[in-house]
Amino acid sequence: MSQRQILQDGYVERVVHEGLKYVNITWKHPVNWDVAVTGSWDNWQTREALQLQTPPHVYGIFKALKTGVYHYRYIVGGYHTHAPEFPWALDASGCPYNILDLRDFIPEMVATLGDTECPPSPPWSYDNMPFNDKEFDKPPPKLPRKLPLITSDDPSYSSTILPRPSHVELNHLYIHKTHGPGGEFRALRSTQKFGHKYVSMVLYKSLPRERGSNNF
Repeated sequence: MSQRQILQDGYVERVVHEGLKYVNITWKHPVNWDVAVTGSWDNWQTREALQLQTPPHVYGIFKALKTGVYHYRYIVGGYHTHAPEFPWALDASGCPYNILDLRDFIPEMVATLGDTECPPSPPWSYDNMPFNDKEFDKPPPKLPRKLPLITSDDPSYSSTILPRPSHVELNHLYIHKTHGPGGEFRALRSTQKFGHKYVSMVLYKSLPRERGSNNF
């Protein structure tokens, strides 16, 4: 194995262990001078020239930096400047500089997920135990107040506009017991929806009178 390969493997290993990140620092403004960059990653000690990249008038340099926040400036034609399209700020003397943030960003919501855990399901919620006698002794639930509807006495050819049926009326059969001039009768009502129309059907059945009844 060559010395170059050993150094390369060592460099790659150092990149992994030290948490280095590769970043391309670019300058995208047409200029007629050389472009360089200097920054806080080495305490502003060196100037590194940017190479011309594609598309035209784009200069750039690749750097491997540790995670953190860095300040840097471009040097164009011997003067310090900044790129306004990237994050920037002013120093104490009012000179602008760019900001390079290489910190690992973890959303606050994701970071707090480990602190909250869902409570476990109760152990009896997924069993197949048969019902006991007490379960069968329970009375059935009371019907909602919307179910005992009053049947309409309008004939089928009536032009009266009825209100739109409630959702609890659709596809259900209702039994209604009431009194009329001819005695007691039972009404069965069902409502279905066909397209944009509602069709209600009511069947009446008279109930036999009890002996000794004084109803007229």
